[in-house]
Amino acid sequence: FVNGMHMENEEGFEVIQDLHERGFEIGNHTHTHMTLPDYPEEEQRGEIEKTNDIVEDATGEAPRFFRAPHGMMTDYTRDLIPEIGMAWMNWSFGYDWESEYRDPAALTEITLTTFLLSNGANILMHDREWTAEAVPGIVDGLIEQGYTIVDPKLISHEQ
Repeated sequence: FVNGMHMENEEGFEVIQDLHERGFEIGNHTHTHMTLPDYPEEEQRGEIEKTNDIVEDATGEAPRFFRAPHGMMTDYTRDLIPEIGMAWMNWSFGYDWESEYRDPAALTEITLTTFLLSNGANILMHDREWTAEAVPGIVDGLIEQGYTIVDPKLISHEQ
């Protein structure tokens, strides 16, 4: 999930193109990471559509999924997302932004042992060094526990 503001320069635009070419799903996370309930409806729409346009320019495909910053939607955005052909995708849990889990071992441990982990869980992770270092252990641990990692391309975007 990307913020459009990070794709407005050549480097950011190329990163999104590269990720798309590698087969990653690119989702919309608004243009500036705004807290949607704090803004009028027309600004909410603009934040979402501007990022959709940038992603489509970079990849040739509009994003299928939207994730609201801080998980905070409004009634307006809940109605808007399917209207513009997207589905809302939120997280079940995530710890990598909390100070005590900014260590790969601690992040791996909490992710694999939290009571919030269950079938269908969507784990929030950010582009942080400690998260990248924790991912292999998290994936291996999830598989060892019998979970299957699901490619978002297999998820229907119709809700």
